Amino acid sequence: MRALIARTDGACRRNPGPASIGVALYDASRDGAAHPSAQPDATISAAIGTTTSNVAEWKAVISAIELAAELGASELQLFLDSKLVVEQLNRRWRVRDVKLAPLCEEARARLTRFAVWSASHVPREENHQADALANEGLDRAMRGGPAWVVRRPDDVARSRGISSPDGLVSDDDASSGSATTLTLLGTGASRGVPRVGCRCEVCISKDVRNQRLRSSLLMEWRDAVTATSRAVIIDPGMDLRQQAMRFGITRLDGALITHIHVDHTGGIDELRAYTDAQEEVLDVGASPETCTELLRRWEYAFDGRTAPGHGIPSLRLVEAVPHVQLGGRAFEAIPLIHGRRPAHGWRSGAFAYLTDVSAVSPASRERLLGLDTLIVSALRDLPHPTHQTVGEALVLIAALKPRLAILTHLDHDLDYRELSARLPQGVLAGFDGLVVEVVAR
Repeated sequence: MRALIARTDGACRRNPGPASIGVALYDASRDGAAHPSAQPDATISAAIGTTTSNVAEWKAVISAIELAAELGASELQLFLDSKLVVEQLNRRWRVRDVKLAPLCEEARARLTRFAVWSASHVPREENHQADALANEGLDRAMRGGPAWVVRRPDDVARSRGISSPDGLVSDDDASSGSATTLTLLGTGASRGVPRVGCRCEVCISKDVRNQRLRSSLLMEWRDAVTATSRAVIIDPGMDLRQQAMRFGITRLDGALITHIHVDHTGGIDELRAYTDAQEEVLDVGASPETCTELLRRWEYAFDGRTAPGHGIPSLRLVEAVPHVQLGGRAFEAIPLIHGRRPAHGWRSGAFAYLTDVSAVSPASRERLLGLDTLIVSALRDLPHPTHQTVGEALVLIAALKPRLAILTHLDHDLDYRELSARLPQGVLAGFDGLVVEVVAR
């Protein structure tokens, strides 16, 4: 999509008050793409915390520019119902509010990526889709759901049951249940962000994408045979209860562990909420070495003496040698180098999750080829003895060539906006609540 149309809106309940943004992007080459009722090809629906309506309007514009650039557009037409923002963006009106001036300059700086751009004012009734997306984001966050949901063209195509231009999605994919939804429950390092007592710029940032719980991932899919929904969590860490409440995780069909460190296993006792409610034993997959450690540390949960429903997690260890089956789905443990502790990433179909990794051996790289989506850790820019830097993660991504890569396990050294601005096309900075979909390649 060389040319895109973007409709944006910022919503605010009270001024200042709980605020959100909505972005709808359209392929300008499609017939009727400029009509207010055209169906968008990509969307953003996000709650952005407490701020003013004008700040929300600007943040919607900036987010639209970011997504359009990520999708590779060289031309961008912006349609807004805020005449103030349009006139200020076109430099016809002066920006008098000191809070808005940096946002205006940021938007204009990001627009230099495009060969051609324009910003036009439209009546509010013609901007109803962006308005609805903004309200959707705020309503979802207030119910405890993810703050940010980005739907890219492949995701939208799947929801319509049609093929995408690159052939990654088909009617068979949509109907067979092969599509998998990934929700990043946490994208932070072992101490989370903000760190306790820290006053660095990232730790005190108002950007919710800089607020990172410990790294964890939820995988959801629909079983093609039984037509039932399935869900598996990778790394039930120290923030599991908070993540489960925030994202409405009411059922799990299993858990996978990458390694024994407490930020990745500290929520194992919280799994009793699911074994109690479901009255069934929950399988937990891990490498043989990690299984030994799990049994030693949480013997009461894995010893099989307590039936489900008695207030103690009723769990069953499943050794990955190298495969395990959870919820009727196969997962492969991929050996990783992470200091002196055994660690594994997990691959299922065209998706892989690699966290807490300092290096990936050639043998493991061979097992990670042909990916659609890769989520991989990138702790910081400075070297670390047991973790990849951002630069090292980008080298790995270039070697594996996934369609989409997302960076996770980010420490307080990395500001979301600054990191996003320097990543290559096809690589995203992860944030808590980011939702993506992947299908078989």
